[in-house]
Amino acid sequence: MIEPTGPESRPAEPVEPAPSRRPVAVVGVVLIAVIVSGLVSAGVTLGALSYFSRTNAQTISLGSNVRITEESAAISVAARAAPAIVSVVTDDTSAGRSVGSGFMITSDGYIITNTRVLAGARNVTVLLAGDPRRHDARIVDSDCQTALAVLKVDGVSQRPTLAFAEGTNLAVGQTVIAMGTPLEPRTEVTKGIVSALHRTLRVADPVNLNASTQLWDLIETDANLGVGSSGGPLLNVAGQVVGVNVYLTAGGDAFSFALSPADIQPEAEQIIRDGTFVLPTIGATVETISPEEAALRSLPEGALVRSVAKDGPADEAGVKIGDVITALDEVKITAAHPLGQLLRSSRYHPEQRVSLSLAGPGRSTQVQVTLGREHPVCA
Repeated sequence: MIEPTGPESRPAEPVEPAPSRRPVAVVGVVLIAVIVSGLVSAGVTLGALSYFSRTNAQTISLGSNVRITEESAAISVAARAAPAIVSVVTDDTSAGRSVGSGFMITSDGYIITNTRVLAGARNVTVLLAGDPRRHDARIVDSDCQTALAVLKVDGVSQRPTLAFAEGTNLAVGQTVIAMGTPLEPRTEVTKGIVSALHRTLRVADPVNLNASTQLWDLIETDANLGVGSSGGPLLNVAGQVVGVNVYLTAGGDAFSFALSPADIQPEAEQIIRDGTFVLPTIGATVETISPEEAALRSLPEGALVRSVAKDGPADEAGVKIGDVITALDEVKITAAHPLGQLLRSSRYHPEQRVSLSLAGPGRSTQVQVTLGREHPVCA
């Protein structure tokens, strides 16, 4: 046996296996996966946010949406209402032929327009949408105090009609569409807003140009009306009638107004039902005093008595010239609710007993009046 001659060698130390790199790799892969997954998720989330952001931006873009909605509404209203619009053609000895508008309120030929369209007319002809024939029309009745007129065309049926809006909740700034005769294409459809409510305007009488007449409770609009649009409907965006257009001039200026449904709807219903219009009356002429006039003239707001008919209801009750009627029964008389409008409502009728609250020089009292009856008399 051969012995080693050199120094004794130290026994070899056990060699530990090298640490495995696989867990690190696995962790790295997991981290990368998480990062990638996070990026993908973030990408999806950002994409979703971007998508919803675009959608929400369109939804809350008030300018775009309101404009599109109003335009769409105007187009829809015009298309649906057009078949019910009629042209009212009148022949006058002094003015010759003139054209105004009206609209069908019943399918058998009752038509609403305003008295100024018919002023001085010797005969009235109506042209119906989609009908090439000329139709003679008769004036059933009218009220020059509210400017309402009702026509009737005989021999027609199943005509398209328009309906009044439920209630009278118009608001200043509300979008409205004014429509007129197709014979006046430049003014057939105009869109605007309600500029003011309960307006009173003194204008030239359409027959006696040397006289004037006062119209009250008018709706003012910035919709551009022409003469041909007078008598046509003022519509809301649902296509319901919220007024009857009336083209007025005062002091050389033209104004776009509409008659209030609160005044004309009950009148039209009575005329169609009874063939005539009869009003309850207190037997006195009055002037509506607005809050501004009341303050300037040191008067209470209400109806200032201008004249009293001898032996009429007001005279018998002791009402005097210069009294201000401040309430009819419990209803306060204001510019928004004038005495004439209240008496025209379906609530009051001839022979009815009512209470008038009076404020006069040195007195404040309440009297009982039995309402009379009269047909509105034009000046």
